[in-house]
Amino acid sequence: MNQRILRDKILGCFNGKNVGGTLGAPLEGKNGFFDIEYFIQPNIVNNPQPNDDLDLQISSLNAVRRFGRCVNSEILAEYYGIFVNPSWAEYGVGKSNLRRGIPTPICGYHSNSYKDSCGAFIRSEIWACLCPGHPEIATRYAYFDASIDHADEGMYGEVFWAAMQSSAFVESDIEKLIDIGLSYIPASSALHRGITLVKDCYKNGKTYEEARDIIFKEIPGAFSYQHTKLKDIKLTEYKPAQAGFDAPQNIAIAIMGLLYGEGDFGKSMLLSVNCGEDADCTAGSLAATLGIILGNSQLPEKWIKPINDVIVTASLNTLDFGMTMNTPFFLPHTTQELTDEIIRCIPKMLSVDAYGITDEGLDVLPKDDFYCRDTEEVYYKGAFGNRGSECFGTTELIHLPHYSVFKEFSLFKLQAIYENDFFFENGKETSVTLKIYDNGEAKIQHWLTVRAYTVGGVEIKERVCTAPLNNCNGDVTQKTFHILPTQVEGDKFDVIFDISMEGHASMNLFKVSFFAK
Repeated sequence: MNQRILRDKILGCFNGKNVGGTLGAPLEGKNGFFDIEYFIQPNIVNNPQPNDDLDLQISSLNAVRRFGRCVNSEILAEYYGIFVNPSWAEYGVGKSNLRRGIPTPICGYHSNSYKDSCGAFIRSEIWACLCPGHPEIATRYAYFDASIDHADEGMYGEVFWAAMQSSAFVESDIEKLIDIGLSYIPASSALHRGITLVKDCYKNGKTYEEARDIIFKEIPGAFSYQHTKLKDIKLTEYKPAQAGFDAPQNIAIAIMGLLYGEGDFGKSMLLSVNCGEDADCTAGSLAATLGIILGNSQLPEKWIKPINDVIVTASLNTLDFGMTMNTPFFLPHTTQELTDEIIRCIPKMLSVDAYGITDEGLDVLPKDDFYCRDTEEVYYKGAFGNRGSECFGTTELIHLPHYSVFKEFSLFKLQAIYENDFFFENGKETSVTLKIYDNGEAKIQHWLTVRAYTVGGVEIKERVCTAPLNNCNGDVTQKTFHILPTQVEGDKFDVIFDISMEGHASMNLFKVSFFAK
């Protein structure tokens, strides 16, 4: 993909996002089936609806500008806390957990009634555009992003869209793109079931109205019920889900729009928007996807001309810009500016063999196979010769236990898994298990020494352990540390693990925290 194609598709993505979000905004949170045919705001020219769906991605882009491919959930969470204003629902839970010291990815799950909601999947486009044609990379960063304030269905939603949209830079077949997205999420998830249900409706010749009825019956949500008085509820024949369980239904609505719209930009948006619910999110995500497929040059003037590339933000903390960081915060005023900055950042995110620089500019070399394949059994486990991966892959990340944390070091990667959760009681033993994987970088066997340190009032049994880490496919060193808080003062204590490797200079420190019930 040369720079001309990249630019056309990225610009199409964010103009689509802007148009879809603006079209759906008046119906966001509305309960009922509607019949709008165009923007219903009175003053739309050069004045798109400000939308957190787009705003939050600008924060993430600024993290990438500073840290490149080193961006992880921890860095994104810091930018989230500094630059993102909203504190409602999932955003507020994520921020509250982070302020208490609960790390990612646990902060997106713990006490979060909105973990399965829509606030993560709306942020997928930035990762798709920074990793065009490389869904295996885009989905990993989508996971980092989503884990700040979502888990389970909410997190799967961002991973699904990131896979679809990154692949859409090369693949234009909607049904194939949906299958690619599905390959990255658990088949047992409600999201997978909802999307498959929509696919089956379309394949079996059911009408749009029939498919819509099946979605609302089989994949219930509750988004509109939070915004509509009971006396005004129109769709009384459909039972709502538990509050916050909204991503599966809304993504199913968007996929319905993509399939039944059959490539028509306006028709696809309207089929989705007229279902109400989280209408700006559903239309925004599907329009962004079509924007990538079609490219900005093929988007209908009827839809994009009134917006005129303008970006209006409302969810970013502009008051602190310039005072909080040495690197100036990039705040684009047009989708043109946003597109140019994303193109500048693509080389920061892709490996050196995934792009080139020609006389015409940036040239991205897409992956050959966009599907998420199970590579666990490709090589015989236990055989000599390292087939490890430098990073945790998307599949590994989305299947982490809820009460676990992870980190990637220069020569190994680590998971820390709490026994049950991260709560403690004085006099009651708990434990944390460290799983350390050789990451394939050193190509030799290591000896690890792990030392655990903590505060007074806490006992750790077998505080020091030494073990080999072999350079064999799938090899892992595992150690459980038994921890007994006896007289902890305060409502929190930390355990610091110092992991040293014989013959290597790297310093590897890792912290886990325990909280009073």
